[in-house]
Amino acid sequence: MHATITDQSKRKKRVTAPFVVAAIAAILTPGAYLLGLSYYQGYMSAFGVETDGFPISAPDVYVFSYQTVGYFLLSIGGAAANLLGEIFRPPMVYWLIFTLCLCIGGVYWFLKARKMAPHPLLCKLFEKVKWIVSKLHWKNNDLTRSVGFVVIPSYGLLSILSVSITVALFWWLLPLSAYSKGKAVATERIKLFHDKGCYADEKSKWNNCFLVLDEKGNELHEGLLIAMNDKVIAIFKKDGSYIFTRKDDFMLRRKLH
Repeated sequence: MHATITDQSKRKKRVTAPFVVAAIAAILTPGAYLLGLSYYQGYMSAFGVETDGFPISAPDVYVFSYQTVGYFLLSIGGAAANLLGEIFRPPMVYWLIFTLCLCIGGVYWFLKARKMAPHPLLCKLFEKVKWIVSKLHWKNNDLTRSVGFVVIPSYGLLSILSVSITVALFWWLLPLSAYSKGKAVATERIKLFHDKGCYADEKSKWNNCFLVLDEKGNELHEGLLIAMNDKVIAIFKKDGSYIFTRKDDFMLRRKLH
């Protein structure tokens, strides 16, 4: 009989697991897409470029989502490192050690007190508390029972509302945070361009700017490449963003130094 119940339990687990995985995937997939898309929209908005003219594929959106999560983790890691640095810096570290010693001493005293016979005064106190709890129990007190009939449904309704609000905030705060992160990354790139202009990276030797050349090799535009597709090119210069039609004889070249 026990073996039969165990087999049935295992079969239920095997049947339930795929449904749980599918439910999680159904929630995470659109969430990740919304996260990546929000990041891309925030990034483009910092350049003043509408994303309607530069649609991106779903794989690219998920790549942006992955990058956004990475940025969030880096931010959390940096904040945690700063917090630990503050905690382990005097005099905070001395208070931390004192608090730990106090907690250890309190737990030690409690463990020792459990092995010894309780003091008579402590026994009287426990009896008094038990008597009060018994008097206030809903089985023995109509007032407590009335409060329970009113408070429990109210608490349930409040819990449902709180969960709904929390889920709604969590669902929308993540895309808004991703949008802000994309905008912040682009803003930092723009600031660096305004401060240093076109410059070569010390390690890669590649320049941060791109050149748009015509069929004769004449330079038409020079600046940060924002986005590009088969029809248009978006380039950021010091006086703003430029969006122009892409022609077949145009060449896009990146400076080496």
